[in-house]
Amino acid sequence: MKRHSKQNRARSSSKISPNFTGQHLLHNPKTIKRLLEAARLQTNDTVLEIGAGKGGLTFPIGEQVRKVIAVEIDAAYAQALKSKVIASERSHISIVHADIRTYCLPTSSFSVVANIPFSITTPILERLLGAEGRALQKATLIVEKGAAKRFTQKTTFDSRLLMWKMFFTFKLESVIPRTDFAPPPRVDAAIMIIKRRETALIPMQEAKRFVAFAAYVLRGYKAPVSEVLRGIFTPAQLKIVLAQAGLKREHVVADMDLQQWGTLFHAMLKHVPAHRWPRK
Repeated sequence: MKRHSKQNRARSSSKISPNFTGQHLLHNPKTIKRLLEAARLQTNDTVLEIGAGKGGLTFPIGEQVRKVIAVEIDAAYAQALKSKVIASERSHISIVHADIRTYCLPTSSFSVVANIPFSITTPILERLLGAEGRALQKATLIVEKGAAKRFTQKTTFDSRLLMWKMFFTFKLESVIPRTDFAPPPRVDAAIMIIKRRETALIPMQEAKRFVAFAAYVLRGYKAPVSEVLRGIFTPAQLKIVLAQAGLKREHVVADMDLQQWGTLFHAMLKHVPAHRWPRK
């Protein structure tokens, strides 16, 4: 615990830009209520908030859970929030002046509820859904509407996003008009819910290897799976693994579902010599 705190203090004291412009503060009470309803928080939850701003979401979260860690990159906002927490005597709310891109995430079970800075959506997800976010159970996020659609659509040609979906489910909950923010963004936003799967579709330790496998296969996303996979499997192996995955030889790569991706990857690990595995 002490080491964790020292690391975060050191990182927090590093240079942090005071002119961060990707943050649009949420000010509509009805939308805040809708976000919290979507989060379905439990009393014993630990919640990480990213981009706390003026605390419009921080204190409503604090009314529902036992612990809130609110991370804010702007020094003035962070100091003002610390003063509000002291004045309100809400000791279960911790305000941290830090950049979420370098902040050490909790190592015990936690959830995220946040109106994240739109300009760094992908870097934030890389941290939350990567190895350091291994204790993350659920994230209820406000993101750009276009980003929410991209992350939640059934078909993806992004090997990294496909890897995340081996471990998490993604859902676009509802759309939020740009007028609910100050300053308003140029586009509408959306509430996106990310939940950790009870059973991952691939082993966590194989995440990077899966990205390489997916990138290789997705290069032929319009081609039949039999044509693309022959660079990995022998003809005899290919016949067996396609049957196991419920695929026909002419089935197009772009039409494969997540379970089929998982089945093919497991088959590669089990039956194919390592020197034939795709590498990035």
